[in-house]
Amino acid sequence: MLRFTSLLFMIFITLVAISQYVEPMPIVGQKSLKVMIKKHFDYPEYDLSKNISGNVIIDFETDKSGNITSYSVIQNVSHGIDSAAISLFRQIIWLPATYELKPVKGKASFELSYSKKIFDKLTKRRGYGHIIPPYIPMDTSYKIYKTKEIDMVPKPILEGSSKTLNSFIYNNLKYPESAIKVGIEGEVQLEFVIEKNGLPSNIVANKHLGGGCTEEAIRIISLINWYPGILNGYAVRSEKNISIKFQKSQNRDGFIPNQQGSGI
Repeated sequence: MLRFTSLLFMIFITLVAISQYVEPMPIVGQKSLKVMIKKHFDYPEYDLSKNISGNVIIDFETDKSGNITSYSVIQNVSHGIDSAAISLFRQIIWLPATYELKPVKGKASFELSYSKKIFDKLTKRRGYGHIIPPYIPMDTSYKIYKTKEIDMVPKPILEGSSKTLNSFIYNNLKYPESAIKVGIEGEVQLEFVIEKNGLPSNIVANKHLGGGCTEEAIRIISLINWYPGILNGYAVRSEKNISIKFQKSQNRDGFIPNQQGSGI
């Protein structure tokens, strides 16, 4: 009888968990969001020089598709820092809130911490301080355009011996040892956004591969900076789709069979 009662209790707990409201979540997941924030984080020069610091908190609402319908800064630091926080926040693509596993309108909060000490450490770790856009002027909206909608498609900014995107991936990709040991081969299909500042964001795998291959593909793409897409003389956000192959007998032409727009 005790065993049966315990089973009923477990089933009840599971049903309660399923029925709970789940707030909007970043499309890349919380762990990957932290990586994205570290790459895109910038500190207004004036506030940095004056050692102005603090936490910005933004409350926001989303529709059933995860689109942001409204937002407001409920804890501010300064005009410059608030603006920088909003700009980074607006780059994030969100999954909708759910109730009983069904998409619903949602509410959540987003918080960013600004500290000169932390920014200095981040600068050393990532190898750059302030983010310098490769093209100006920039579109003021946060619309993401498809490749066919823009005048000039994004182009990777490559240095050294890597003169093509294929060669860059070939020279930098590290085939995971765990995948080699069990003979995992195949491809990872990624879609992401190239921001107005030329940095990649919201990198998502539409086709996964085990043994650490998916993570390695995402790492490689996160290393690449771009000249952004151009529309009517302005840098805009644009979508990108890339497939990266993992094969034991790899060659320079085998990494990127598809670089078309993905329809993010």
